[in-house]
Amino acid sequence: MRKSVEIQLTVSNHVPKYRQIIDSINHSISTGVLVKGDKIPSLNELCKTHNLSQDTVLMAYNELKARGIITSSIGKGYFVANTQIEGNHNVFLLFDKLNAYKEILYESFKDSFKNKGSVQIFFHYNNQKVYRSLIQSSVGEYSEYVIMPMDDKESVNVLALLPKNKIFIMDVGRNLIKGAYPCVCQDFENDIYRIFKKHEHLVSKYHRLVLITKNTRLHYKEIAKGFRDYCKQRPINYIIAGSVNEIEICRGDAFVLVDDHDLVTIVKQAKEKKLLPGTDLGIISYNESPLKEIIAEGITTISTDFHQMAVSMTDMILNGKKQKIDNPFLFTMRNSF
Repeated sequence: MRKSVEIQLTVSNHVPKYRQIIDSINHSISTGVLVKGDKIPSLNELCKTHNLSQDTVLMAYNELKARGIITSSIGKGYFVANTQIEGNHNVFLLFDKLNAYKEILYESFKDSFKNKGSVQIFFHYNNQKVYRSLIQSSVGEYSEYVIMPMDDKESVNVLALLPKNKIFIMDVGRNLIKGAYPCVCQDFENDIYRIFKKHEHLVSKYHRLVLITKNTRLHYKEIAKGFRDYCKQRPINYIIAGSVNEIEICRGDAFVLVDDHDLVTIVKQAKEKKLLPGTDLGIISYNESPLKEIIAEGITTISTDFHQMAVSMTDMILNGKKQKIDNPFLFTMRNSF
């Protein structure tokens, strides 16, 4: 067995010390300075040499252990277990459900992680028992945990079961977590307000804005608030309803539809009433998908950039960043508006 190799750290305000430890060990492995079976400095050695807290060193060593790069033996210390440092991330990815938009997000996430690690996806379907069970059973099994939380305080409390430095929040939960974890999320309330403000010249041709959303989850309430604030500020007549069937469709209405089932219904009703989308009434649908390019000769969409969400999250994980990112929100103009 070869002797322990010194770990090099630099004075940096930008790279955390625990990340420097990880990078130094990975560099020593990739350059052949460390090989399988080599011993690395003990916790006490590293703390003393670099004036570090034991928590900092443990954070680095536990992450390396989770990735299978190092192992430990009671009374003997820490040793290199694997020299294949590429592809050493093992990510726990917890979605609420899989639909056309989340599939884009998942595929982009996998592509961004290609040759850099493995990704295992799970779904909680907004079921608290399933959510808790999946998180409990994952503890200690993954190098990072990327989670779409449920919209209640209990779901945030469940996250305490996981190592805080390994948790990343994606898509929803921006206001719920209150800055406790790094995230790439939608800012539902401000996104819809800003997008209408930016495109007021298009809104101006309609007499009334109608938001249809039957869901009562937190981020749908945030959408409703942003919509209401815009309509009051402009001002313009508006209605917020839980179903298209609650509204008498009139010429000059512009509909904002959160659910695709409502999109199908409104397209059918417009056809029955001989109202031409984009001329007689407006239709805007949440969440971009390829089918919306061709439905009713093109449906205008407002949507978070799911591809960019995956890219930003992957960048954070691979480069040890701890950021709070509001994901880009896009307006795609088509014939329906």
